[in-house]
Amino acid sequence: MQAFFSSVEDSMLALYRQAEVVRHSGDRGENREQDLRDFLQKHLPKKYGVTKGEIITQAGKHSHAADIIIYDALNCPVLYSQRTAVLPVEGVYGIIEVKTKLSKSEFQDDIKKIERFKNLAPRDLSVIQTREYSTVHRPTRPFGAIFGYELADNSLNSLLLNYSEECERIHDVNYFTNLVAVLGVGLIHFEKIDWELGEKTLLLDTDEFVNLVLTIEKRRRNNEEIPFMYRLIADAAMDKTFGRFFIYLLLMLERMKLGTPDLGRYFDPSLPLQITRES
Repeated sequence: MQAFFSSVEDSMLALYRQAEVVRHSGDRGENREQDLRDFLQKHLPKKYGVTKGEIITQAGKHSHAADIIIYDALNCPVLYSQRTAVLPVEGVYGIIEVKTKLSKSEFQDDIKKIERFKNLAPRDLSVIQTREYSTVHRPTRPFGAIFGYELADNSLNSLLLNYSEECERIHDVNYFTNLVAVLGVGLIHFEKIDWELGEKTLLLDTDEFVNLVLTIEKRRRNNEEIPFMYRLIADAAMDKTFGRFFIYLLLMLERMKLGTPDLGRYFDPSLPLQITRES
């Protein structure tokens, strides 16, 4: 498996270098976005749709044009499906912003885009109905990731510092970027440290992160011992970067449970909630 992903990373970097013959920077960027979209379309489970486009809410708010949107291919209708798709926010797992050369300014810009996208995500209860039961649940918070083909006169550690500063600005972990990867260099993400168990674990899932922060705040208010903490880390994975990025993406996706978009509410907000999910 490591050999497979290492060869994929080599191939993507080779395609990246080949695209240098295209003089227009925007066209080069689109080619590199398409390379990653193509891989995800071929290798993610078929229940996950992969496209480029905008995300819309029932209130008519639009996101920016995201480089890659991963959505529920089984239950999410695509409202517009030309070069740029439009999808209802309830059916979107998350977005990936792709950069040719990841500079500090582009990094900060992508973090802000992900923050604004996450602000669109609904937290209303939705209905799930199967043959055995009917229940309500609160949809999982979406993810946001940044994928770079190359650094731009900076380093993984400098990106770590930039991201730490952005986290202080955003403050609310609901809106943090979940994962950053730069091919051939490494990844940035949060991890949880449990002092009692002596374990360090990935902290990719936004819901888990929010619950951890709330637990820490509650224990602090009650003057209770806090046996765990979280921190932002830089993982210099080198030629293992793409393999880890793909595995981490799968881990995030498999933990998520979305609502089902109700197009009746998009057409007429006064209509009652009607759409349920059948298994």
